[in-house]
Amino acid sequence: MNILNNAVAMMFLSFIIGVFVDLALRRMAIYESISGRFLFADEKTYERFGVALYRKILLATPLRFFNTQIKIPKNRDLQLLKDIRKHIAAAEVSHWVGFVVMMVATIYAWMNFGPKIGLSFVVLNVLGNLYPCMLQQYNKRRLYQLIAAIERRKS
Repeated sequence: MNILNNAVAMMFLSFIIGVFVDLALRRMAIYESISGRFLFADEKTYERFGVALYRKILLATPLRFFNTQIKIPKNRDLQLLKDIRKHIAAAEVSHWVGFVVMMVATIYAWMNFGPKIGLSFVVLNVLGNLYPCMLQQYNKRRLYQLIAAIERRKS
């Protein structure tokens, strides 16, 4: 079996590549700029794309056991929230890298194995990388608002 015509195997490979590239990018000055960006300016746009529904579906599956450190606790400790922000940034950047890797693999698969295989890559890339990126950005925006509110109360 060729990994380049298996969308599921390629998805997992994109996750692994994303994690390692994220670790390398963290050491670079550009990381803060990359992890601080948003795809959409408005929080409602994420909701229109179904990110809230995607989150509910995700939490109803065994996938909820991934990234367990990205849970906002009842205790709203400022340092803990800032640590969660770092985990969100790492997850987001990893998925963006995975998205790019899968896009390249999608083009290759589409050209060499046909539209049926190529379309399976597109679907898995959207569900496995793009929506998790948008979910992390949605959560990150909400977390930034919470951190700002706590910082205003302290000053």
